Amino acid sequence: MKTSLRKQFGQRVKELRLASGVSQEAFADKCGYARSYMSRIERGLANPSLDFIEVVAVALKVDVKALFETTGASLPSAKAKSPAILVPFAKDGTCFNPTLCSPRTKKFIVGKKYKEVKFDTFNAALEYLRAMDTACWRRQSNLVSAVRWASLPDEYLTP
Repeated sequence: MKTSLRKQFGQRVKELRLASGVSQEAFADKCGYARSYMSRIERGLANPSLDFIEVVAVALKVDVKALFETTGASLPSAKAKSPAILVPFAKDGTCFNPTLCSPRTKKFIVGKKYKEVKFDTFNAALEYLRAMDTACWRRQSNLVSAVRWASLPDEYLTP
């Protein structure tokens, strides 16, 4: 049986929301909608408007098209996958990833110039980046800024 587009969309919104570590209630507040409406969206029971779709994409810091991408978990023959890890991408297409710890200090350096913060773990640094208006991180000797958020490429995922 084919899953409706509304249900696929709702599952994707829920998957991306969970990957960003935000509760449904907090996410609904951030988007300016009632939690009950967000629940109906995620269950595929409500028909979202284009304005809603745009608001959700901005709140999740993803391109609108990312809300319509299917994942392995929604395909019947595919093995179940864990939710995507959303990371910031720079203008040149590179992303914040687990290999970016400083070779000398073994720490991840994130934040704006002269206000950088060091973290021991990738996940802690990523949480800090999510809270920033514009995510900034150190890559080798230069500081880069995010232009979009998308799934962490498979090459950085550990089995």
